[in-house]
Amino acid sequence: MDRLLELDRELFVFINSRLTAHFFDQTMPIITDLHRQPLFWMIISSLIVYSLFRPVPIDQSGPLVRKLRVKKWALGIVILAASMGLSDLVAYRGIKVWVQRDRPEAAGVPVVLRTNPHSGWSFPSNHAANNFALARTVQVLAPAWAIPAYAFAAIVGFSRVYVGVHYPLDVICGGLVGFLCASLVSWLIQKARKKITLKSVGYSSRARTKDPSS
Repeated sequence: MDRLLELDRELFVFINSRLTAHFFDQTMPIITDLHRQPLFWMIISSLIVYSLFRPVPIDQSGPLVRKLRVKKWALGIVILAASMGLSDLVAYRGIKVWVQRDRPEAAGVPVVLRTNPHSGWSFPSNHAANNFALARTVQVLAPAWAIPAYAFAAIVGFSRVYVGVHYPLDVICGGLVGFLCASLVSWLIQKARKKITLKSVGYSSRARTKDPSS
């Protein structure tokens, strides 16, 4: 374990202090707190509106397609909110308090701080947990967008190390927490929806067991 933590610190110093570039210096402080940028939310809102109201193919029913789109977005918001809530509970209220790992600056590790100082414990990264929960939600509901979603989550995770507030291991484990939480929430919600659908048509799991054709 000590060797793993030492490698983690060495990798942090390499990314934060040696793997530097003017482009990264300009962009990573913005990306690491992108959720605080009004333009970011304007773009997200525009994409949601376009997704809901983009033209419907001629051979399909417009009202039905839009109703399905609204249901899909509503399901995504529920999964994402529950996933982020669960990952926050696990990471911030659980693992952080239990592990109590100091952030690089507080631990005396050489740091080039490219954002505001952060308080609190370092392991795991809540930024990584939330963004990988988002990526997993996108993968479940819109598989075609999974690669861009995971790429975005990885870039945000990298930015946390580059700006000097998290170790690489914080980001990796935070991302894993977010992924697992979103996977669990997605599975539970999908299972609950399936059960509700079957009950609504009067076809219970007990009936399916007795029916050899099921």
